[in-house]
Amino acid sequence: MRNCQIECARRQGLGAPAHGFAEMSGPYPSQPSSGAPLALDGIGLGAAVVTPIAWGLTGIFVRLLAEMPPGMIVAGRLAVGLAILLPFLLVRREHVLAVLRTPLPLAMGLYYVFATEAFVRAPVVEVTLIIGTAPAIAVALQWLRGMCPSARQTACVAFALLGLVLYLAPAATTGGGIAGHALAFGCALASALYAVGLRSQALEGRRFDPLALTAMACLWGLVASLPLLSVSAPCWPSGDELLLVTALGLVSTALPTLSYGLAAARLSALITTTLSLLTPLVAGLAAGLFLGEWPHLASLPGAMVTLAALFLLIRAPAKR
Repeated sequence: MRNCQIECARRQGLGAPAHGFAEMSGPYPSQPSSGAPLALDGIGLGAAVVTPIAWGLTGIFVRLLAEMPPGMIVAGRLAVGLAILLPFLLVRREHVLAVLRTPLPLAMGLYYVFATEAFVRAPVVEVTLIIGTAPAIAVALQWLRGMCPSARQTACVAFALLGLVLYLAPAATTGGGIAGHALAFGCALASALYAVGLRSQALEGRRFDPLALTAMACLWGLVASLPLLSVSAPCWPSGDELLLVTALGLVSTALPTLSYGLAAARLSALITTTLSLLTPLVAGLAAGLFLGEWPHLASLPGAMVTLAALFLLIRAPAKR
């Protein structure tokens, strides 16, 4: 037990400043002295909050693109994200070459492919709940690596998941397919692996440029989505659809992929994945504001439980 605590304390520490984009965003905080609480990195926390806000708007864009096949939507959003970052790929090739040596961007690219297909094959509520298990998967992965979340952190994650279940329960339906559930679990696993992997690399002093990670995630996701285009009828976007796909690629693909990677390198994987549970809350609020589809009143207690648990989580000290 003592060895586990020592290992946890070592891994919770933060190393030297990163290079490139992360360096311009500000230095990483140094490890606190023994006995002092571990302070959260402000940049990482801000990035972790931006991620669910951006992801929460995805449903609005997808609803407005209802006439397009899912394969075309996912390929389009990833192509836009890659096109936006293409100048970076050409100018800073050394960062891209470093990212090519890790499979982490592939995990994030597959997340978008799995998510789009999962929502087509199973009810939204069931898919959202399964994707919401990412923090639990992150905890399991941390334990396997010898990292020890505190009892308070684990309790906060459990209550956040409970709040998510209560929030989504009033809209629950039946009839979800096994394929949709499997794809949703793939999303949860991919996001947990991405967060845990980036955090582990950062603590070992190997930090990747977030822009390079984002660009390569879009590239690998686009490659993985190409088979979906071969089984769907061609439906190239034009006019308003083209604008919506561009906005989807910029606001709900490139931006959250960048912010998620930045947060994962600066915060524990537990906090990064748990804060993503804000996504369905943001999606419900956005649906009400833009589509007039407000969440059921019975969902409000679950939202309050989730928000309270997340607030306590970011204030919970790491186990030393």
